[in-house]
Amino acid sequence: MTKHMLELKPKIKDNLKTFTERFFVFPLYILSHPIDGFYEMKHGMKGSLKVATIFFFIYSLLGIVEYAYTGFLFNNVDPNTFRFFKSIVLSVLPFLVFIVANWSITSLMDGKGKMKEIYMVVGYAFFPSILIRVFNLFMSHYYTLDEAFFYHGASTLAFVLVILLIFMGIRSIHEYSLFRALVTVFLTLISMSILLFLGLLALSLAQQIIVFIQTIIKEITLRL
Repeated sequence: MTKHMLELKPKIKDNLKTFTERFFVFPLYILSHPIDGFYEMKHGMKGSLKVATIFFFIYSLLGIVEYAYTGFLFNNVDPNTFRFFKSIVLSVLPFLVFIVANWSITSLMDGKGKMKEIYMVVGYAFFPSILIRVFNLFMSHYYTLDEAFFYHGASTLAFVLVILLIFMGIRSIHEYSLFRALVTVFLTLISMSILLFLGLLALSLAQQIIVFIQTIIKEITLRL
């Protein structure tokens, strides 16, 4: 038993070191050195698709956690209209559409990044937002209304950091100049609008088809 424990201890230590490196050290390095960090993610193979996906998952679930546990002074969500699935979809859908739109635009503009790398950029960009939102969630039970500035300021900072890191990451993995990156982001936003319009159009058409089929089934049932 003692020998087994001695053999197990280094493995636990190595696993803990790997976990810390992947989930904290490298994301913090990206936060402090975004250009170099995203470059190493692409060329140094330091990034992890699994870690980016976990950050995506945590970011999407934070809306539900904030709804349930935010201090009452700062919880403005109406429980009568709140829906868990809707909260998850609305939190990550714009970013997923951005990934597809950016990939489609940069493919036409000699971008060096792959869709997987764009996805990882967005996933790692969520890291500071996750930390700030968790901190805000805890502090919402202690802030007073006079200190609301700190709560809302932190929320704004979290959003700004996500957008800034995504921009820096896109510029780095596609190896664009500042101007070319700005043009690409602008075209990506246009592409996102088109994709969302087509998606809403397809959803509306699908609903009409479903209603039409239900009406036909009802008519047939009544005539039998």
